[in-house]
Amino acid sequence: MSKKKWIYDDYEDDDLVLDKKTKRRLERAAREREAQMQREEERVAQENPEEAAQNDLMSQIAVLCQGCRWREALLLGREAVRSAEAAGNPEMAQGLSGALEKIEKSMRRQMLAGLLEMSQELLKKEFFPDVCE
Repeated sequence: MSKKKWIYDDYEDDDLVLDKKTKRRLERAAREREAQMQREEERVAQENPEEAAQNDLMSQIAVLCQGCRWREALLLGREAVRSAEAAGNPEMAQGLSGALEKIEKSMRRQMLAGLLEMSQELLKKEFFPDVCE
């Protein structure tokens, strides 16, 4: 008889009731995937250290942007552009400059949204009875 391999990816964790053997198999498969990904990242880092550093830098900037920490992301990006230009890597500097433009736009949008919200709250608080009469 052949073994059936079930795929549990379509189900939520709370929906499944698994036996110990299946749980161990799924955990082992997850550990193997993580180890494979880590080996791949290490291989890329050894082959292209500049590319690995750029990916790491861009991931740091992305994490800051996702946390709505635009100013920190902008400062980190500007510092990276300066270091790329000093290192003589114009392609990396150009790519980071393009990302910085988008970050600046998002930061301005966030600042404007904050200003509008504060002004709306101020207008709700202010009531001029002499103007209404």
